[in-house]
Amino acid sequence: MSNYVSLAQQLTDARLMAEGLKKRADVVAKVGIDEAKTAELESLAQTLAALDNEQEELKARLKTKTAELSAAQKKLRDMLGETRKLVKVAVAQSDWLTFGISDKK
Repeated sequence: MSNYVSLAQQLTDARLMAEGLKKRADVVAKVGIDEAKTAELESLAQTLAALDNEQEELKARLKTKTAELSAAQKKLRDMLGETRKLVKVAVAQSDWLTFGISDKK
């Protein structure tokens, strides 16, 4: 059995806890939980939610950039392949190394 709690569940738990602390401030004050502690809990949950949103935006940007990179890499690979074939036709095999072609045929 895992102790993993999702971020969404943690945020929900924190919000419910903060609401409960506010409603029963008189009772929890007896154990040292005051308004400042409740405010700190709410603030931390808000910060975590904001960081999660920022991270999700970065993931989306990374996915887009990775797709752009892959497309550019494929285009370069295709162009190099095509150019390599044309050089092999136009240039004597003894000069292929000048173009970075180490093929034997």
